[in-house]
Amino acid sequence: MTRKRAFAESPAYAVLLGVSGVWGAASSGYPIYTRVFGGAIGVLCVAFLVVEFAKRRRNRAAAEVADNEV
Repeated sequence: MTRKRAFAESPAYAVLLGVSGVWGAASSGYPIYTRVFGGAIGVLCVAFLVVEFAKRRRNRAAAEVADNEV
């Protein structure tokens, strides 16, 4: 049985954090260091999501292969 993940561990939180980072990076009202940091957060969130979805796909494929072997 898998444990229920907290919202802060979910891909939805990464999307929310990435959107807020990109929003801050795109806003001209913020100082430059905030915009650079926001852009970095956005890039890191996209990288996290790519890895997370690749892991899920690999696990799903492995489970499908295991089901076919039984």
